Amino acid sequence: MKKILLILLAFIIIFSAIGCSLKNNNKKDTLGYFKSLKSYSADMDIEVKNDKQNLNYSGRQIYSLGLGYRLELNKERVLIYKEDKIYVTDLNNGQKYVTDMNFDDVYKISFLGKFIDLLYTNETIKTSFKTIDNDQYELINTTMPDSNRNISYGVLYVSIDKKIPKKLIIYDNKGKEKVIITYKNFIPNCNVDKTLF
Repeated sequence: MKKILLILLAFIIIFSAIGCSLKNNNKKDTLGYFKSLKSYSADMDIEVKNDKQNLNYSGRQIYSLGLGYRLELNKERVLIYKEDKIYVTDLNNGQKYVTDMNFDDVYKISFLGKFIDLLYTNETIKTSFKTIDNDQYELINTTMPDSNRNISYGVLYVSIDKKIPKKLIIYDNKGKEKVIITYKNFIPNCNVDKTLF
């Protein structure tokens, strides 16, 4: 009887170890895949929630290795993120100006590459899995090293089958949703027109 219990216990330990190993490998595979992208483009919707109102934005983001990030917002503004500066063009009046990267807390975290960079520098990463409308997603959760109490941690939903981001939800320090970024038409390693930067 003791032998059967020991064998059963050994199987439980082995299967638990295999399950943990598969989860860790899947997380590394997902992060490695996104980190290896040379370029991507995506349409997106951003919902910013505060105590008084919800603000909704739509736009398109483009990333190209060596060039930076481009955000087209509400067909009103174009923001180019290069090094530590943001180059802004107001499409309504043609005005252009440059601001410091630290000026932007919300838009810069909508870039998949910025979130992945954060994961590589952050030691507190948790992953889990969830089924939504018969599609399976890997949820990658990490804290945001920021002094802003409205940006405490983020959860990135990644489609397991297609390896594309579905949405990123940013929570405050009380666990309330503050920013929801929904990605659509994600195209990895796309051809990027360099003149856009």
